[in-house]
Amino acid sequence: MNTKKINLAFIWHLHQPCYKDPESNVYMMPWVRLHAIKDYLNILKILDNHPNIKQTFNIVPLLLEQIEDYTKNHAHDLHSQLTISKIEDMDDIDKNFILNNFFDVNYSTMVFPNKRYFELYEKRQEIEDNINAFSDEEYSDILMWFNLVWHQNTITSNEEIEAFIKKGENFTLEDRQRLIAIQRELMSEIIPAYKEKLQSNQIEIITSSYFHSIVPLTIDTNCAQKDIPKELLPKQYSYLEDTEEQIKKSIQKYEEIFNQKPKGFWPPEHAVSEQSIDLLKKLGFEWTLTDEGVLARTLDTTFERDFDGTLQNPYFLSTPYTIGEKSAKNNLKIIFNNTFFANLINFQYSNHNPQESALDLYQKIKSTQAKLQQSPDKHHLITIALDGENCWEHYKDNGKAFLNNLYELLENDKDLDINTVSGFFQKKEKQHYLTNLHSGTNVNANFQMWISDPIKNLAWEYLSNAKEDLIKFEQENIHSDLIEQAKKEFSIIQGSDWFWWFGEPNDSGKDEMFDYLFRAHLKQIYKILEKPYPQELENPLEIVLEKKSFLPKAKIHPSINGILNPDEWKNAGYIQIVQGALYNTEKLFNKMYFGYDDDNIYLRFDINNYNFKKMQELNGSRELVLYFQNTNNNNCAPIRYRQMPEYQNAILNYKYTYELEIPIVAGKIKQPVLSKALNNQLWEVCIHHSIELAFNQIIEVKIPFSELKINPQDKINMAVMTGKTGILEEIATKDRLISF
Repeated sequence: MNTKKINLAFIWHLHQPCYKDPESNVYMMPWVRLHAIKDYLNILKILDNHPNIKQTFNIVPLLLEQIEDYTKNHAHDLHSQLTISKIEDMDDIDKNFILNNFFDVNYSTMVFPNKRYFELYEKRQEIEDNINAFSDEEYSDILMWFNLVWHQNTITSNEEIEAFIKKGENFTLEDRQRLIAIQRELMSEIIPAYKEKLQSNQIEIITSSYFHSIVPLTIDTNCAQKDIPKELLPKQYSYLEDTEEQIKKSIQKYEEIFNQKPKGFWPPEHAVSEQSIDLLKKLGFEWTLTDEGVLARTLDTTFERDFDGTLQNPYFLSTPYTIGEKSAKNNLKIIFNNTFFANLINFQYSNHNPQESALDLYQKIKSTQAKLQQSPDKHHLITIALDGENCWEHYKDNGKAFLNNLYELLENDKDLDINTVSGFFQKKEKQHYLTNLHSGTNVNANFQMWISDPIKNLAWEYLSNAKEDLIKFEQENIHSDLIEQAKKEFSIIQGSDWFWWFGEPNDSGKDEMFDYLFRAHLKQIYKILEKPYPQELENPLEIVLEKKSFLPKAKIHPSINGILNPDEWKNAGYIQIVQGALYNTEKLFNKMYFGYDDDNIYLRFDINNYNFKKMQELNGSRELVLYFQNTNNNNCAPIRYRQMPEYQNAILNYKYTYELEIPIVAGKIKQPVLSKALNNQLWEVCIHHSIELAFNQIIEVKIPFSELKINPQDKINMAVMTGKTGILEEIATKDRLISF
């Protein structure tokens, strides 16, 4: 019996928000430039070694525009401006900016492997904000290394780059200026390289809404009412015509660059609604995609997975559909992302051996294929759609070994067809129809990450107010040439990224920058129209609504009962455990809160219910581990959790005075184990302690200062980690310690 072939489609999403300050015309962040030299060519040209691998790329039109801005208009970001500047001309503000922003890279893959950059990083940690502690030569090296590390292990590394890396230190102004010039040269190769691959039919390129607006919400925010009570939503925002114009502009930009019409449409955040589908049909798109959670809600089912993560019944998720009635003429095809497979690449495999990771994903694909052998359909499609940029900096070699090994396994398997999505639809014969579609996104199949939080709602209200003013001005000045300029600024602030980072639960680490740019573009609408802008735009949104700080605002006194009482934690600090644009279902908890009173430290962990349920079903075990540093205690010991060889992080190099391990077995919390460091750098278990712990809806912990031998005037640092059978999984506090 012949094995039924399975089709596999990789869809890579390339996107960066609009970081350009409308006042200065300088980009506030360098990520367009740096991801351009590290990722956009790398992920494409790796296909040169694998001619039988076909793939689909979504390049957001705004990204194309920004790349052209750098290459044709010689645009700068704050970081590139400083990189090509003389150190002796810099003031204290410039140097402070360098110390606070030019180490903003992945520690384990970019800082730690480079001796000189690592030395400068360590010195930066020691001196805190003393800008005079660095010489001009050291500032020059920091500027150079921040840019150099984005070339390592990529296709954009050349003889000049390798010579700079070998030089290592004492970089000159001419070196730094040449490096930025090289980066512009490399950026100018991106669009021609994609055009060439498109013409060779090895790739398909699709498009999105021009400024990455979350289409269902910009059509009508009331589409969120399926999962969010109306009273938690802002006043209705509903402007279908704006969304239509933005997507038409995307098609125009695509045709201008690639000389053809796009067939596919990537909805930002995989957000869909029936209205958005109708619009895509109207505009002539042939296919779109969304998340597996949306399909589950549409079919009113759940997708159960085996222990290894493969679907017990992959039929529905591996079946493309047509939306609409069979008799309709302009129906739209839709595919659904296997989010688990995508998340493995996004979040998991970077910490493991690349050959083993590639084999693991290949085996999961083959396991899925085996389960589809008895399907009545001739053709099935496994879709793996994910971010094509941010995950690679977590891989030791920018993902090169993983991708090469994976592609080799796939292309050598004659029972797999790795195709573009449109290529698959050319041979697909049998049609499966969906007459309705759940409105949702790639996060929990709802819109809560972009609306319903008070600050997000305030942003939507600002958007509504600006739109009303724009309509009024257009009616009064119908022939004004300024209208189109103002409309562009308005379209920019419809981007999904603003609403993702505003309010709860996400923290970009640069929230103030997103807030500033959002208000700057709003102000620019009124400046272009020569009208006074609303005075509230002078104030950050978080100040208007007194957004909760990352750090505790006041002392707290929660009851330790495991019952959620938000009022008890309203003054606590918090950390949201989110990576990129998608939740990782493997995480032990989604959010932690922390605070203190005169006698105790209080901690709250909002659990990942999916993971706890899975542990109950599989009788699995995990550990939640807290490490404490008492700055007045000389007895310190290193962490006891084993790290994977590829996993490096600054706080793993520190030593600690106390360790608190909270075992979780089969979804139940066991007695916490407190250990103290001895003077020989070993650990000793404290047989008796008075730490309180409760678990019901949440995990709550109360740790008396006395148990950690802390005096009221002492400073204490804390790191929070999760592990499995003694092996470190994740550092919740990332590369920094929480200080009390």
